[in-house]
Amino acid sequence: MMASAMRANVMRAAARQLRSQAPRTVAAVRAASFPQSSAAQTQLRSMSVFSNIKKTVSGKLEERNQLKQGEAYKQQMIELSQKEKFDLNGFYDHLKKNADASGATGWRSMIPGVSTMTAVQQMKVFMTILESMEPEYRESPRLINGKAKRKISEKAGHSPEEINNMLRNYEQLSALHIWLKKRVERGLRVPETLDETTELVRQDPTGFPAKKFRMKQRRY
Repeated sequence: MMASAMRANVMRAAARQLRSQAPRTVAAVRAASFPQSSAAQTQLRSMSVFSNIKKTVSGKLEERNQLKQGEAYKQQMIELSQKEKFDLNGFYDHLKKNADASGATGWRSMIPGVSTMTAVQQMKVFMTILESMEPEYRESPRLINGKAKRKISEKAGHSPEEINNMLRNYEQLSALHIWLKKRVERGLRVPETLDETTELVRQDPTGFPAKKFRMKQRRY
């Protein structure tokens, strides 16, 4: 009986010792199995440093780009407000100047309520259509009827629907031009950002021909 109790005590003591040694044993096994873990951790830390540097540089470039975009938007608004006339010739010049611009500085970003996602390909289509027009149509867009559209479509290689889309975008920017001129005539300042433009149009739509924002497809 006493021998059994002694064996039990020995077993419990051995079990406690094994439990106390288990963490060190596992750690030793892990160290033996992955001898390069320290080097790998150092490499990961280095990668993390490079990642942080990249984020910092990207952040600075983005900030610089935003400043350039802001200045470009402001300049475009000033130029648009100073134009005496804004026909399709003016629209073409504006597209050409902004052909390489991003969505934030491109011409579509200037129009309240219109997507700021500028499609470079779409601008190229618009420019091709305008280049295919007779001078009288570019000077007087109201002369562009169904017959003229079909003629322009054949020459430009683009559908009448694309011509309609181009004309809608022109009318929207033309509406902004009229609104800006009215503000200048009343001695009011020209907005400098897209958010400011949108808010000022909402507060004071004087001179803004909302009818030009029709989105229905033209007949041809």
